[in-house]
Amino acid sequence: MDALLRGNPEPLALLEQIRCTDMHAFVASAWSAFRQRVIEKPEPERRALLCAAISHFAERLCLNAGEDSAVLDIARVHTRGDHLYSTSGHSIWFAPAGFSYELQLYSQGDTQLSTPRRVKVTPQAPLLVEGGLTVVDACPAQTDGHLVFSINLPISGSDIQVFERKSLSRIAWFPADSEVPRYLLLLEALASIGDPGLERVAGELIYHHHPAVRWRAFLQLMRFTPEHLEHYCEMLNGLEDPGLRLMLSDYMARNCA
Repeated sequence: MDALLRGNPEPLALLEQIRCTDMHAFVASAWSAFRQRVIEKPEPERRALLCAAISHFAERLCLNAGEDSAVLDIARVHTRGDHLYSTSGHSIWFAPAGFSYELQLYSQGDTQLSTPRRVKVTPQAPLLVEGGLTVVDACPAQTDGHLVFSINLPISGSDIQVFERKSLSRIAWFPADSEVPRYLLLLEALASIGDPGLERVAGELIYHHHPAVRWRAFLQLMRFTPEHLEHYCEMLNGLEDPGLRLMLSDYMARNCA
């Protein structure tokens, strides 16, 4: 199993391996190895390892951060959030002996999620999910708190889509393109200091290849030249990006009613 995680495994092969592995013993071994890595590291490296492995906000622990191509996660869930998030690549949800839990699955369209269906993950029934097609809700109902377990096979360069739980509509995304956050931060920084060059920069970035940058640039341009709304809407709609079209529609409904 350890060799399989390191070897960039095929999702179906990994699923079959999980079915015939004592996952309780496997998780216990991974936890022991993680603790040993933490103990052996010098203080600066120990802090870096813990920062990479622990997500306080999501109450998630990655037991093999930076070690393998497949990522072993344990998360505690107890509260339903307002948003749902897509994942990159494939995920295999499993339950060690003594554990079971329910997940809620949504089929993912361009701008909308489908009506969900519930599945139960047990030691005998792990679940393979393709992140580009299905969004997983690990906390479909309020709970006192329980653990969920997954092995994830991420794909670099995949954006993370954000959906509103109530409407199931896509409302945002986190760009995977490493250059995109720099442009988003640039626009935010120029706006925060009132830089006179912001309009010019936004006018250039509205033609950027990534929709997140185009959208943020559009919002800035509307502060300076709202009279050009029709022109920019026509341009963005012409890109035939369903997400941009939905956000433009929402923008028009809120600001032009």
